[in-house]
Amino acid sequence: MAVFDPDTARSRRVRLAAVGLVALAAVATAGAFAADPSDSVPEPVAYDDATELGLSSETDALMAGDATLPRVQVFYSQLQYVVGYNGVGSFVASLSDGRTDRQFGYPLVAYVDTFDHRSPRTTDSGLLAASGSGGWTPVADARYVVGSDAHTPAGETAVPFATDEAAAAFAADHGGSVVDWAGVRNRSFGVGSAALVRSTGPERWRAADRRIAAAERRADRPVSVVVGEDAPTIAAAVDAAPANTTVAVPPGTYEETLTVNRSVTIAGGAVRGDGTGPTRVRGNGTGSVITVRAPDVAITGVRVEGTGNRTRDPDAARESRDPDGGTWDTNIQLGYGYGDAGIKAVGAPGLVVDDVVVDTNASGLLLREGSHATVTDLRVDGTDEWQDGFMGVTGMGSRVTVADSRFEGGRDGIYLHRADGSVVRNSTFADNRYGTHLMYTGDALVADNAYRNELFAGVTVMTRPAGNVIVGNDVRGSSAGIQASGTKTYVGYNTLVGNELGFSTSARGSLYEHNVVVGNELGARATTVVPSSRVVANDFVGNGDHAAAGAGALRVWADGGRGNYWEGANAGPHGGAGRAYRPTSPVDAALHREASAVAVRESPAARLLDRLRGTVPGARSGSIVDPAPAPAPYHPDRVDAATADPDADGPTPTNWRSALGEAANASALRDPTPRSRADRLAVAGGRR
Repeated sequence: MAVFDPDTARSRRVRLAAVGLVALAAVATAGAFAADPSDSVPEPVAYDDATELGLSSETDALMAGDATLPRVQVFYSQLQYVVGYNGVGSFVASLSDGRTDRQFGYPLVAYVDTFDHRSPRTTDSGLLAASGSGGWTPVADARYVVGSDAHTPAGETAVPFATDEAAAAFAADHGGSVVDWAGVRNRSFGVGSAALVRSTGPERWRAADRRIAAAERRADRPVSVVVGEDAPTIAAAVDAAPANTTVAVPPGTYEETLTVNRSVTIAGGAVRGDGTGPTRVRGNGTGSVITVRAPDVAITGVRVEGTGNRTRDPDAARESRDPDGGTWDTNIQLGYGYGDAGIKAVGAPGLVVDDVVVDTNASGLLLREGSHATVTDLRVDGTDEWQDGFMGVTGMGSRVTVADSRFEGGRDGIYLHRADGSVVRNSTFADNRYGTHLMYTGDALVADNAYRNELFAGVTVMTRPAGNVIVGNDVRGSSAGIQASGTKTYVGYNTLVGNELGFSTSARGSLYEHNVVVGNELGARATTVVPSSRVVANDFVGNGDHAAAGAGALRVWADGGRGNYWEGANAGPHGGAGRAYRPTSPVDAALHREASAVAVRESPAARLLDRLRGTVPGARSGSIVDPAPAPAPYHPDRVDAATADPDADGPTPTNWRSALGEAANASALRDPTPRSRADRLAVAGGRR
């Protein structure tokens, strides 16, 4: 049942070390992994009792029963949790990532869920599907079909079986070859990584440039109807205008609501500058003011007022509560997508909104049913109390590109739900509940935005997204800076100043780097029970506490010989050279605040404790260690700017696009041919 090749020297050394640690691990652990080391190897547990890694929006369809994923559960020598891996490839990748051994210890035994009696097949789209539940087989005893026509949303997969006969039968029907565990270990499945996601950031920015340029061309149409000359109202003018022409709306206040059923541009007078433009469209205080139900509509140069105050439709939400039971996801889409808005688009792809101001008691812009939109220079002024209003932009199943806009007041500045591929950049958010709030939304770019005084958080990402890039943002004076869940998320080059919490490491298999974290009550919090992300090259300065950790295994915040900069880590007569820094240790945590902490750290007792901690790293819980703290900040200019002017209005400039472009080029030189569909998607910008 050995996980590693028993003939390798490294495996022999690790197994010998594991023998000495199993007794300690058994005493320290609980629940499904509490066992006497003299007993037999731990038996498999119910997969629901394992702590899963790799769960993301990619698995939504699988979780709904349309398809399935091969699963692995692993018992580690120094971890009190059974770790569940979605996909054999994700476990294979963990065996060589350089951090799992340190944090979890040695894999005592790993089991794979086999498909012998589950009628394995493929869906119409080629996803692996099966019925019933399988049996758990030690990974080294199973047989695997690789290279078949069955895949998961992440790409190629290995399909495990307990017997050669069942594996051969599947290969005969679906192609591929049968290999043993060694054959799987030597194969690359292209599970993707946060580093690949990082490389997509500059291309996503360029994709937004292309969308904006295309939107400008789409909106630039010849004038066919002038309101007040050719038609008495905007609604009448829209009805009279031929498709692909412009309805010109001269300065004035137009007391009306309208529905746009053809592809036209509605162009008022510019409202740039102080936002008091001369063209106003004012509703009657009920419902939405402008409703768009046609593709390629453009609305420019108007101020929209007089929306209703219905933020959601409880009747629409109740419709999903049928005898089969509506899901929370469906209820949110139905409830949130049917409220009032200044501009509401339903089934209207290609919408362009430019140079528009919306004063609203509900949503500013509501997009539903594939109303993919490009939004520039939009200002939404919401309610003073967030409970009374709603979203600046609500995107339900609609990709949105937002640039150079401002959202102030109301509930969330931008709320996106199943809006994969969206871009939010160069915008300002103030006094919202959440600034940018993503749900079930992956492959997005949130970049170079300024967030101020957000009640809950500047950027929040929830509910199993994958592949998001959150970069170059500046969050100040908020409850939290960045809280992003999901998998394969890149959080980099952000500036987090004066918040209650700078950022949390809620996303799994993700990368947090080059963030400047200054003057927060708590710089960062490790939240996932089983750590699987990298936290490296960040600057922590002037925080009440640099970092904290919830329950879970030891978090190692470094990558090889490169760690983070922690103010105070190098204090003392020896300068801290070669000594790990533990921000969760009471002594280390006080180094940048209390001069007396230096003397305590230099004491023989503290040195002995350091060495003792180093012997059984995985057995510790609720702690963080940086084995290679940097002697100086990675970004001194950004640190100095944040310290000198903590109340700055705009985002701190960074060079993230050039830095990420250089990193992507270096990666391409090392491996110029992506080896899987997942890798190709990531390199191409994460677009599916």
